[in-house]
Amino acid sequence: MSRARRLAWVGPLLVMAGAGCNQRGLATCDITQHACQVDIYYRMLNLRGDGYDPFGGLPPVTVITEDEYRAMLLADQATTTPSPEELAYDKALELLHFTSPAAPPPGDGGLDGGAGNQDAGNSSIDDQVAHIYAFYDQNSKTVTVISHPNQTGSQPILTGMYVLAHELVHALQDRELDLNRTHFSSSDDVLAYKGMVEGDARFYEYLFDNDLRVMQGLAPADALQWPDDELDYAYTHFDELGSPLFAAEYLMYPFGAKYEATAYRSGGNAAVRHAYAKEPQHTVGFMVGPDGRVPPVSSGDVSEPPVVCSLLTTKGAVAERDQMGAVPIYAFLRAWAMDHATAFATAQTWTGDYLLVQATADVGTTAVAWRLEFSAAPDARIAQALAASGELVAKTAGTSMEITTTNSPTPLVWEPSANCP
Repeated sequence: MSRARRLAWVGPLLVMAGAGCNQRGLATCDITQHACQVDIYYRMLNLRGDGYDPFGGLPPVTVITEDEYRAMLLADQATTTPSPEELAYDKALELLHFTSPAAPPPGDGGLDGGAGNQDAGNSSIDDQVAHIYAFYDQNSKTVTVISHPNQTGSQPILTGMYVLAHELVHALQDRELDLNRTHFSSSDDVLAYKGMVEGDARFYEYLFDNDLRVMQGLAPADALQWPDDELDYAYTHFDELGSPLFAAEYLMYPFGAKYEATAYRSGGNAAVRHAYAKEPQHTVGFMVGPDGRVPPVSSGDVSEPPVVCSLLTTKGAVAERDQMGAVPIYAFLRAWAMDHATAFATAQTWTGDYLLVQATADVGTTAVAWRLEFSAAPDARIAQALAASGELVAKTAGTSMEITTTNSPTPLVWEPSANCP
C-alpha cells in the first residue's frame, strides 16, 4: 500500500521537552561532542523516570559532515524506483491537492530528525543538509548527528540540543517498541502509530526544553500546556505548514504530545507508559477538542467508491486503495479554504473513508474516487467549495461524501463496481 510506504520512519522530514538514573548538570553544549551527548542522554533518562541505563552510557551515536550526509541522501534517492502503483497513488494525491508545494513550517526534530519542518517531496537535498541536526535510524540502531560548523550563535546550539534529546528518546523507545513495524494497513494506521511514537519523543523534548529555559535563568514554564500551544499555532498558521499531506504528518507530533501530557497530569511517567496500552488506533482518537471530548470511533465498513468503467477498464489497469483517516481529512479541508472550526468538527465525526485510485497501464491517466463517512451530515458548504474549484466533483448523501477527480482529457463515467465489465 503506497501511502504506508510513503510514511516510512527513516529519513529526514520533520522542534517545538523524576527519579531514575544518574543526576547530571545541564549546560549549553555542542551535540557533536561525546560529553554533550552523554549529558543529554542521562537527562532524558531522568525525565522519563527510567530506573536503569539500557545502553550502559550512551546509545550508538555517529557524527557525520554535511558532505557525508548529502552523499547519503543522494544514494538513497538513486536507489528509489517507485512502482506503477506508487506512481498512480502519488498522482492521485496530486490531483486531490494533498501534495501541493508550499513553504516549509517552523522548526522541529523528529524520528526523522531536523531543525526545519520540511516536506521531503517539496524540498531539495540541500535544504535537508542545511537544516537537519540529527536523526535516528531504527535499522542501524544509531543516532546520527550532522555537524554544521558554519552555524554559530546560541540558537543553533540550543536547537541541536533538543533535537538530539528527541532522537535519543527514539533510541530508548526502540528497546520497548517495534520501530521496525511495517504491517500497516492504511495511512490512518501509520499516522496513528506515528502519533504515539513521535508524540512520546515530542513530549519529553518539551520537558527537556523547559530544563534549558531554567538553565538560561528563565522562569520554568508549563510544558504540559505546550502541545496545545503548538496545535493552536498550527491551526492559526495552517498555510505555513506546507502541503496538506505534510501538515497531517506534522500535526501528529503535537497531537501525540498532548495525549501524553494529559496522561502525565494524571500520574506522571507511569501514566504515560500505561497510555501506550490504550493508544488510539485511528488518528481521530487524537483529535480532542477544547471541550476535552474524545471522538468516538466506529468500526463500520465503508462501501467501495465508484470506479471508472468507460476508459479505465480492469484489464491491465493499475489500482491502489487506502484509508486516509481524520487528521489528513482535516488538513485536506483546510487546504480547500475551510475554516479551522468547520474542518476540525467535521474530522471529529469521521467514521471511515475509502480512497480508490485507478490508472491506465502506462499510468498516463489517473482517476480517483474517495468516499468519506461521518457520524453526522457534513456541512453543505464543504461539497460546494470543493465543487466550485472545477477540479473536483463532490456530492453528499446523508452522512457520506463522495469526491472524484481525474486528469483524463475526456469525461469519465463513474459506476459502482458491480456495474463495470
